[in-house]
Amino acid sequence: MNKIFRVLIVLIVIGIAVWGFYPTFNWYIRYSSEDRELSNLTAEDLMNYTEETRLSIKEMKKLRTRIINLGLDLQGGMYMVLEPDYEELERRAGGVSLSQEEVRDAMRRVIEILRNRIDKFGVSEPSITTQGEDRIVVELPGSKDPDRAKNVVMGRGLLEFFLVDEDTSTKLRRDMFDGEGILIDSSTIPQDSFLAYLWVKNKYDVLERQRAVVLEKEALIDGSSIKRAGVQADQFGKPEVVFSLSTEGAKQFLRITEANVGRRLAIVLDDKILSMPLIRERIPGGQVRITGDFTMKDAQDQALVLRAGAFPVPLQIAEERTVGPSLGRDSIQAGIKAAIIGSILVVLFMLIYYKLAGLIADIALALNMFLLLGALAWLNFTITLPGIAGMILTVGMAVDANVIIFERIREEIRNGKTVHASIQSGYEKAFRTILDSNITTLIATFVLSQFGSGPIKGFAVTLSIGIVINMFTAIFVTRLIFDIGVDAFRVKKLSI
Repeated sequence: MNKIFRVLIVLIVIGIAVWGFYPTFNWYIRYSSEDRELSNLTAEDLMNYTEETRLSIKEMKKLRTRIINLGLDLQGGMYMVLEPDYEELERRAGGVSLSQEEVRDAMRRVIEILRNRIDKFGVSEPSITTQGEDRIVVELPGSKDPDRAKNVVMGRGLLEFFLVDEDTSTKLRRDMFDGEGILIDSSTIPQDSFLAYLWVKNKYDVLERQRAVVLEKEALIDGSSIKRAGVQADQFGKPEVVFSLSTEGAKQFLRITEANVGRRLAIVLDDKILSMPLIRERIPGGQVRITGDFTMKDAQDQALVLRAGAFPVPLQIAEERTVGPSLGRDSIQAGIKAAIIGSILVVLFMLIYYKLAGLIADIALALNMFLLLGALAWLNFTITLPGIAGMILTVGMAVDANVIIFERIREEIRNGKTVHASIQSGYEKAFRTILDSNITTLIATFVLSQFGSGPIKGFAVTLSIGIVINMFTAIFVTRLIFDIGVDAFRVKKLSI
């Protein structure tokens, strides 16, 4: 392959790595820890800041999606293992055993509800994964309030439907509320009704309390009756929210809509009115449509709210622990120290034992680590202590490949070949050995990534990427440096 073309390939790969790693460099160098903390603010919290500050924080949030994140063991946070209580669910169903499909569906809905809640909690890169068939692992890196985190994760999330008391609602005036929006005289609300607030998204996509509404106190139906919800286009192509009810829920909804045509039905999630659709006709069959001036995103959000109401199955905390930030800092320092010491020892060994060729190997090793960081940044990877271990092992494996190549070159030189011929023959003979050893390691890392737990997967992914990059730097890059150096300086004797 032409040397200019090979140089171009190396430069392109380096450019891609620089483009991928720059946001991470920018994040940890440009912003202080206090500034980075602001990126964990929820959309609701941002409303307390000026427009300029909000835009700056939004840019930080966008940047954070392209960086290498620190895992729970490196920055501290909260770790919980949750178990669904299927026995309690079966008791509620009158002792009827759940099918495997019902169990899987319940798990999917629980995870969806958890994601919906935690995304608004304000932690960077939360992780929600399944462990086996009946456990859910929740990791909240950077969470500094374990009690609040537990309340958010384990809260009710109850979805209910109420009829709107139109007569009383129209009588509400602004002067009946204090500066915080609290009703001054509660006696103006009938005994069989209560006051709630309609929440509408503003231009920043934040739910904002808009106006007070009086609802009849008795909930007509709750979210447990909803089987599924989604989005479809109406006859004019506008998105609308559709959901279907269980058999019993459908019968109940038919009775409600038949008796209340022309009235508004409030959809309430955790005491917030999200919408108040008008009941235009009786609705049989349990198939419900909610129309309105929805964008596709609004309709999808509304469908998500309908799906992600109360947990379909009670949850229990099987395991919980909190990792302090000081312990995380100690882990980072220990990991960095180990990586630096290991790298220095390897670099010195290669320089002393292989001389100039060792320097070339060290250059390739530095490039190897940079390309690995660039690849991890492109993947928005969350690095943990096992991940750091994978990076350190990558250093050793990179040197192994160079050692095999250099020993082959030495052997060819001892056999009387020229420098150029020795390099060519050494790389060709070493290639099969290096390829075989790396493929066997990749097979092992693939198994680890498929069947291992979170930290083991991090180790496997880091090592897998490192092995692929090793092949590129140890075989392609070092060979290119040798070829350019030998031709440019007309080398007759190789320092190896």
